[in-house]
Amino acid sequence: MEVIIKSRNIELTPHLKDYAEKKLRSACRFVPSILEKEMEDKEEVGKEVDRIVLQVEIEKVTGEEKGRIFRTEAQMIIPGRTIKAEDTAETIKASVDEVKYELERQIKEHKDKMETMKKKGGQEAKRKRG
Repeated sequence: MEVIIKSRNIELTPHLKDYAEKKLRSACRFVPSILEKEMEDKEEVGKEVDRIVLQVEIEKVTGEEKGRIFRTEAQMIIPGRTIKAEDTAETIKASVDEVKYELERQIKEHKDKMETMKKKGGQEAKRKRG
């Protein structure tokens, strides 16, 4: 998986960059099983399906004096779908954490949807036999 981290209006220290990368990589723990299911369903052998790109942008919102001034936006590109999450918080770490939770939620939702579609396909095959 390729992770690209950009910053705007703030200098991203190595510590913060490592924190964001570690947190957001952990949100992607369900992605390999999603890719395996897609490979089984499509039976596309030989194609590069395991390419996942995670683009993260962390910025300090200008014009805000206090309150929610740090914004994190993440975009995960997996074969067949793009998942986006965004949050604004008082600290960079809080913003990154909320984006992680949102990515996890959307990845699980996508995985469940794929499993449901696969089950529906099995039910249709049973009906045709009977």
